[in-house]
Amino acid sequence: MRFEKWSVLAGLRFILATVVAIDHLQDHISIGPVLSVVPKFSAFEAVLGFLLISGFSIGSSYMKEPGGFLVRRAQRIYPIYVASVVLAVAAVVITGEGRPSFWELLVNLVFLNQIVTDTSFLGPAWSLALEVWFYCLTPLLFRLTPGALQKWILVSFAAFLLHTVGRTLWHWPYYSGVGFGLNLVFLGFAWMSGLRLARTRDHLWVVAVLFASHILADTAIQLGHCIKHHQVDSFITHDIPGLLMQATTLLVAILGIRYAINSSGGQPSKLLRLLGDISFPLFLVHIPVFMVAKQYGFRNPWGFYAAALSMSLAMFKLLDRYTQQRETRPVMPGPEESRLGAL
Repeated sequence: MRFEKWSVLAGLRFILATVVAIDHLQDHISIGPVLSVVPKFSAFEAVLGFLLISGFSIGSSYMKEPGGFLVRRAQRIYPIYVASVVLAVAAVVITGEGRPSFWELLVNLVFLNQIVTDTSFLGPAWSLALEVWFYCLTPLLFRLTPGALQKWILVSFAAFLLHTVGRTLWHWPYYSGVGFGLNLVFLGFAWMSGLRLARTRDHLWVVAVLFASHILADTAIQLGHCIKHHQVDSFITHDIPGLLMQATTLLVAILGIRYAINSSGGQPSKLLRLLGDISFPLFLVHIPVFMVAKQYGFRNPWGFYAAALSMSLAMFKLLDRYTQQRETRPVMPGPEESRLGAL
């Protein structure tokens, strides 16, 4: 059976969210030999895949219906985001890790985290804040010609490579610890690439080159480190397989976009769409759920993941009224792009 493109992208988003969740799970409990394979696909590469898919989905949605775009986005993400912040507050209170200040909560609720602060209270929300900033910039970006947008993509990627080198040589912070809104510059290339592909449906090879250049840069940096410390054997046996798995994550994201660009028709999948819908709350709530599960004595890593999935499903059913209303409306021509915009 051939599925329609938005169902495929929804399923892909769920896979990427699972990579992020399992990567963070190993910070709370030993995850065992089976699940330990999942983090090797890399949470960061999963975030790059999220950003690419988000840019493509938002671009498609904006072209279809620019009017009320930001209102639709707010209806889609804000109820679940606020509930996730509340859950995170409850988690730190239950585990005794300290309550956030009113100022910290306010900053995070209006997506100024990573601008006036250099961290996010709800850890994974650093990338959601980045997406929200790009939502606000979408009308402006659509005024640019595809060529001008491509130039900004290349500028962003150059800044990203510089920051990658800086993280190694000068210990610059990881992206979740970057302030002043600099992630717009460092990571904007992935989101803007998706937006450009939604508009032009061509030059996917440029994205492939950018992602490949990222992996090659990481490879060169790691190889240099291993040569310096006389650990070339470790590079061959450990680092190369890991880099190949990171590249696989990016390749899957590219192939998903390629499918979306070239696909016409296909059967919608309720299961894949549901998985895509719960990927957003899963991305946000898995850490608070893991914290509480550990506090109450959970020991099975599959139980941790199942608890996060259950909470995500409950949040979607209770709070994502906008998506559910779209499901109950008469089917109209055209895709359901806007459901895919947030993570």
